[in-house]
Order: sequence, then structure tokens, then C-alpha cells
Amino acid sequence: PFPYNIGERVDSFDSTIWALHKGTKREDGSPVSILCFDCVRQKDKLPLARNAFKKFRTIRHPDLIKYIDGVETESYIYIVTDAVTPLQDHLRSNLDPNLIRWGLYKVANVLKFLTVDASFIHGNIRISSIFITKSGEWKVGGFEALSSLKEEQPIILTFAGLIPDSNRYAPPEVRKSSWNIVKNFELWSTDTWHFACLIYEVYNGTFSNPEQLSIPGNIPAEMAPFYKNLLRPDPKSRPSVGDFLDKGLQARGFFQNDLIQVVLFLENFSVKEPLARDTFLRKLDMQIDRFPKEFCKYKVLPELVHALEYGSGGAKVLAPIIKIGSDLEEQEYEALISNVLVKMFASTDRTIRLSLLENLGGFIDRINKKIVNEKIFPSMALGFTDTAPIIREWTVKSVLLIIGKLSDRVINFDLLKYLGKLQTDEEPGIRTNTVICLGKIAKYLNDGTKGKILVPAFTRSLRDPFAHARVASLMALNATSESYDKGDIASRIIPCISLTLIDTEKIVRVQAMKTLETFTKRIEKLVESMPDSAIVAETTGRESPSGRAATPSTPSSETWAGWAVSSITKKLVTGEMQPQAVSPQP
Repeated sequence: PFPYNIGERVDSFDSTIWALHKGTKREDGSPVSILCFDCVRQKDKLPLARNAFKKFRTIRHPDLIKYIDGVETESYIYIVTDAVTPLQDHLRSNLDPNLIRWGLYKVANVLKFLTVDASFIHGNIRISSIFITKSGEWKVGGFEALSSLKEEQPIILTFAGLIPDSNRYAPPEVRKSSWNIVKNFELWSTDTWHFACLIYEVYNGTFSNPEQLSIPGNIPAEMAPFYKNLLRPDPKSRPSVGDFLDKGLQARGFFQNDLIQVVLFLENFSVKEPLARDTFLRKLDMQIDRFPKEFCKYKVLPELVHALEYGSGGAKVLAPIIKIGSDLEEQEYEALISNVLVKMFASTDRTIRLSLLENLGGFIDRINKKIVNEKIFPSMALGFTDTAPIIREWTVKSVLLIIGKLSDRVINFDLLKYLGKLQTDEEPGIRTNTVICLGKIAKYLNDGTKGKILVPAFTRSLRDPFAHARVASLMALNATSESYDKGDIASRIIPCISLTLIDTEKIVRVQAMKTLETFTKRIEKLVESMPDSAIVAETTGRESPSGRAATPSTPSSETWAGWAVSSITKKLVTGEMQPQAVSPQP
């Protein structure tokens, strides 16, 4: 069975022997386009359909519509391609002028390949032969008349006249004679005329007779003189489309716009010099907002991701990737970016890893927790022990961005273990940032972990030789004061803070006073619920002289103090406290 579902027909696609349908691949539901030819109703045009089917399978070029699969039955010929839409649908919706020029460039480029490099005549360049992908790229189809004059029976010579509207598009020499005459001229002469017709229709809409073509209308002024050259009545004097292409790419030429230059650079990115790449990427970061979003998402982004993944882009390519990625839906983000970012975290290239850490805030929220815990954090954690201080420093800073995605187990065991080691780092700045980090992630720690980990961590840093580390520790204690019980505050924290009240650095002493005040108020609040005394009076069970049992009472400070004074007085009166005389030894 045919492994594709044939969906609804695209009604706007006409003036051709094909019917265009939307479709999906049965295996995974991925979208495709399906060209359908009715062999029964259009039996006279069957040679054209078979020629197109053959050329789809045998000729490949990036600017030709991409063939995926196909089949011929007694009733139909089905050709499956990448998902595309007819150019005419986009022209009705005011296509971006930059995309139009880029599209014409792509058509000219593929015609140069066909007529010069491959020695073919396309013979059917027109609006209905051009399709657009989701990235906005123009792709050339319409292979019904595509022929090589070296073939035994070139289809273009005998059957091109059967293509719908062929006479309207035919060059003057064909209208005067027949399609057979094209073999007498340069291969490109027919396609040059057809390309001029395409330019006219793109800017002005359809034409009913060839005389209309001589008036450029809305064709850009800088392109118009070269457009007219394409329409020379004498096929021998017509320039090739390749010449038109070269003129457009000259300085200040009609193909010299930012969008085309970006595409051309990206398509040759891997062979460019490093300095040129860096300059391009800096410029691209500023240009992205001016380009159509679909173009950025489906053309620029894949090229940048490829450059990052295979090493030619370096770290600087990450910023524009993240900028474009911000407009992607979740599924698109996962398919186009997430997997590559995960792979890059495992890179041994420090510049890549540093760039990932610096840009972490731009993408970490778009990656699901499972991937962060299982793939990104284990790779990122290598930065805690990296020999380069800047990697260690940025890894610590990145904790604050990734902490919300980490599981309790990773936070309370793996992460704290790494941060504990960094408290003894040789770089004072890293030690300081580690303390700050611990203070800010305290709310994510288990209650049982806070006292066990934070108190020793912060009190240890109060003895750090670097003054700013001591200040950071005092500030962290201050910020996390609600996390400790009265026992830790009284016995472990306040005594350590007290030592910093006489620190040699004033900034430490000032912060110590503030922190001590916080903990003093905190412990005052905690002890409010404590009983006045922990001493409980004993009930003797003996009766008083009145015959009633004595009523137990909890002695106040006054009663026990009064008892002590009375006892001493009694001893003084009775002489019990007088020193006894010492008898002389015999």
C-alpha cells in the first residue's frame, strides 16, 4: 500500500497537469505534499507526467523541490515531495520584498545549474512551477518539459505545447515556429524568456499577451534594465540567467540586500575565515529582528545550529540561536534546539561551555526537568572542578538559574557536595560567590539539611581571609535567619558572629552588627514561648501542721533568693559559720 495519506486538495493550484494535495506520512504523521496525475482523464499528457516523474527521481539540487517518494499505477502517478505551498498563494498575501528577491535569486541559481552545468532545458518556468517551503525558500518544480537535447526523444520538442497556457509563455521564436526550434539556439534562451515572465508576474500579476511584458511596472528600478535584456526578441542575443545572476550580485546590485547576503554567508559558513564569521555573527544578532520570523526559524536557525553542532560556528553562534529560539513553540524548540544544547554541554571546548553558561538564562526554562537532571546538570557539574577559574565561577553563578529545574536529590546531595568543595577554592572570588549562592538557594533545601549544611558552611566562611567572603557569609546568615532553630542560633551562630564584631575590616564589623541584631531579635522571638523556669517543685505528700497536705508551688526568683538569704542568716546567728579553733598537735 501507498505509505502516505492523501489529504485535501489545494484548489488554488491550477494551470498545470497536476493536482496538488496536502499529505502525511503514515509512519510518523510528518507533513508532505503529493502531486497527483490522472492517467485516464489526461491520457494525452501522460508523456509529460512520466517525464516529470523520471526527472524528479534523477535530478537533485538544493533549489529544486525535494523528491521523497513516488509511484505510478494504471490510473495515477503520485509524486511525494517536501511539504510546500504554491508561490501564487503567497503572492496574494503581500510577500516580503526581501523574500521575493531571495526567491528570484534561488530560481536563477537553479536555472544556471540546469542550463550551464547539467545541459538541460527546463522549458516550464512560471508561477505554477514555483513552490515555497515553510522557511520561505522558493523551490523549482514543473519538470514536465525538462529535457536534455542529448536524449533520444527530448520531450520539450514534441510535447511542451500540451502544457496548459504554453503558448502564452512561449518565447517569440516558438510562437512563430514550434517547440522544435529551441534546439537551434543556446540551451538557456528559452528559460531566459520564461524567467523574465516569472519576474513580471511576481511583481505585476498575470499577463494576457506578451506585449505587456515590455512594461516593467512594479519591477524594482535597479532590476528593470536587466529584466528587459532577458526579453530580447532574438534568442541569440538573449543573456543567460547566469549573467542576470552575476549582475545582481555585483556591488549595489539588485541581489545585494541583507537577507540574501545572510543566506549566502550561512550556506558557506564552514569555509569562511574565523574573523569573518565573528563579524557576521555580531551583525546577524542585530539584523534578526528585521527578517521574517519564518525565515529566521526555518532557514537561519538550522544553519546556525549546524554550525554550532559541527564546530564551525564556535561559541558566538549561540546568542543568535537563543534569540531566534525564543519564538519557537515547545515541540519545535525540542526538535530544533534542545538536543543540540544538551550535546554541546558535553563539549570539551571551554569557549562553548562558557558561552552556554553565560546564556543559560535564555534557554533553560525551555528545557524539561528530566533532561536538565539527567543530561545537562551532570555535564554542567564538571565545571565545578574545572581547572579554569572562569568556568568554575560561571558554573557557580549558573546554579541560581538552573536550581528551579533540579530534583531534591540532586540539590541536597550532588549540588551541595560540589558547593562544599568550592568553599575552599583557591580563588577568593569563587569562595565568595559560593557563599552567596548557598544563601540564595537555601529555600530549595530540605529543612533537615539547612541546619546541618548551612550553619557550618557560613560559620566557616566567617574565618575566610578574604574580607568580602566574610561579609557575604554574614549577609547570607542574615538572609536565612528564619531557617535556624534557637539551639543553633544561641550555641553555633551568635558566638561566631560575635568574633567578627572586632574584625580588622570595617565593612565586616558593620555587617556583623546588622546580622547580630537580626539574630538577637530572632532568638528573642523564639524564647517567648519558653516557660519561666524548667525547675518543677516536688510534692512531698506530707501533711502540714494544720493536718492538710502542703501545696506545691513553683518557686519564683524571689522565693529561692529569699530562702538562700534566710539560710545564711540562720547560720550566722547560731555560729555554725564561725571558724573552729584548731587544737595544737602534741
